[in-house]
Amino acid sequence: MSGSSPGPGALSIACVIDNGTASLSLEGELDIGTAATLEARLGELEEHGSTHLMVDLGGLAFIDSTGLRVLLQASARARERGHELTLRPARQTVQQVFAITGAQAALRFDPPPA
Repeated sequence: MSGSSPGPGALSIACVIDNGTASLSLEGELDIGTAATLEARLGELEEHGSTHLMVDLGGLAFIDSTGLRVLLQASARARERGHELTLRPARQTVQQVFAITGAQAALRFDPPPA
């Protein structure tokens, strides 16, 4: 990723693919205005044959229900195909959205760093 953050309302997605694992780092806002970008990128990676998707949410400043939907649907597709979607937790203010909505129980999160 570059040294500058995306502007308000923007989302940047950096991706590295290694041995069937696609690691995505999200930075900015995952909402109704940007969710389609992530959805398309995840779809490309699924079609590419990535069997494990790792999504780092640490750079997210905001997520809304549309962003949650994209992640929940990607997780469901991964399970249906016998693949894996793992999330690295977001900062506390964003992670609270997962907890409050119950989405945290439906998604697989890596343990937070010690």
